[in-house]
Amino acid sequence: MANNYMLVSSYHGSDEYVNRSADVLKTVELDKNYYGIRMMSNGKSLAIEWYPNHSESYAESAAENFVLGVKDYEGYDSSESYVVM
Repeated sequence: MANNYMLVSSYHGSDEYVNRSADVLKTVELDKNYYGIRMMSNGKSLAIEWYPNHSESYAESAAENFVLGVKDYEGYDSSESYVVM
């Protein structure tokens, strides 16, 4: 998908997960649009997960779970993360 999506909202971690952030995204210009999240660590994009059969609130929950440390990205290596003061 060539950036045919828009930013809906953003979430930011705190404490031990301060390096994490997630954006809730929505596809545009499709016959049926859907939501997803972009997971980031230290401002670097890790991945985008799309949820074509779920609601905006589902994507918001996934984003919140990522920044709270409840959800991890499969390729995420927390040993490589660091906090910039």
